[in-house]
Amino acid sequence: MGSFKSTNPGSPIPISGPLPLPPLGGGGLRNYSFEEVSAACQQFSADTYMSEGISSTIYKATFGDDTMSSKKLEATVTRLLPSTQTLKEFVNEVNTIASLQHPQLCKLLGFHAREGSDQRMLVYERLFHGSLDKLLYGRSDGPLIDWSARVKVALCAVQGLAFLHEEGPFQAMYNDFSTANIQVDKDFSAKLSGYGCVSCDPETELLNTSAATASLSVETRERGLLTPKSNVWSFGIVLLELLTGRKNLDSRHPREERNIVKWSKPFLADDCRLTLILDPRIKGRCPPKAARAIADIAQKCLQKDPSVRPTMRSIVDTLKNVQDMKYPSRYPLQEPSAAVAKQMTKLPSFNGVVIPPPPIALFICTSRDSIFGLSSKNLVVGYASSSVDLFVEYFSRRQQDKGC
Repeated sequence: MGSFKSTNPGSPIPISGPLPLPPLGGGGLRNYSFEEVSAACQQFSADTYMSEGISSTIYKATFGDDTMSSKKLEATVTRLLPSTQTLKEFVNEVNTIASLQHPQLCKLLGFHAREGSDQRMLVYERLFHGSLDKLLYGRSDGPLIDWSARVKVALCAVQGLAFLHEEGPFQAMYNDFSTANIQVDKDFSAKLSGYGCVSCDPETELLNTSAATASLSVETRERGLLTPKSNVWSFGIVLLELLTGRKNLDSRHPREERNIVKWSKPFLADDCRLTLILDPRIKGRCPPKAARAIADIAQKCLQKDPSVRPTMRSIVDTLKNVQDMKYPSRYPLQEPSAAVAKQMTKLPSFNGVVIPPPPIALFICTSRDSIFGLSSKNLVVGYASSSVDLFVEYFSRRQQDKGC
């Protein structure tokens, strides 16, 4: 989960090209032995595995007593793939990475590198809740990440990216940014991790590892080019995951629904259909205008043409406005009853969207424009009660449709 760096912020960087040699920075970083890192990661076992990118694999690690604080050190280890980069180049780059200081960046604690060995690793601080992907898709009994927490995490992440792209001493970019690179603290503030070295030629990885390339932009995947707008694309996928609670390229879903960008596209542009793909854990418990705003940002980030995607700085300003949006009194926050929540887990879905149980009555009619994104003349199913407003608005917009 590395990053590219350039002294020319405006130029694209070939993904397989050589890195510029950064200036030698100040020390203070610990060079861990391989045995120390291996023991902290339980010999890089499946229990400590977190995620894999095109140039590295990330593990969670617990080191022994820290000499500074006499406490165990919780960290993440980015294990880089072998490369032709010399030891001097690697150490110089590590020192340069360490010069990046920002409240939304995880601190680089140390590294591992030895002359004559191709093993290269970076050690970053790990926050209370760990990575965002584990928080969203991990244990079922884990902490609930509600709407306000999701917006807070997104805002912190984009502030970190804006610093890397536009505000730091040099420009840095992720080559494959995802929810695995976002560490979440106890108060749901967040920091970016894994902004490290690219130390391999990833051509074959781009072709063969779909999981590693899931968040890559079109231009990076097809032409091997990386710009700040490539990270903007990847951030758009992060926003979709926060909105829907679905992982990109999740094999648990039918093949046609696994690509979150393609699956969500028909729903994002329509307010009524947008509510159908919201994560059930936040559905009915987030301001409609705020959800609409997040969907709009995601759509802009996922434009195929990089030049029309927004900058990270503009996204920061938009998310600050979203954070200030309050839930309208017309739609009070309500926790679902235990019975309803249990029933929801057993319900069927249309196009991957779970349909809530009918509290009062069921309406069925034919329409050329199904709200579930089905083909013409399919059935449109809607439920009365709290969803009445949604369907009244939906059908009023389509008065010209026949059959309803």
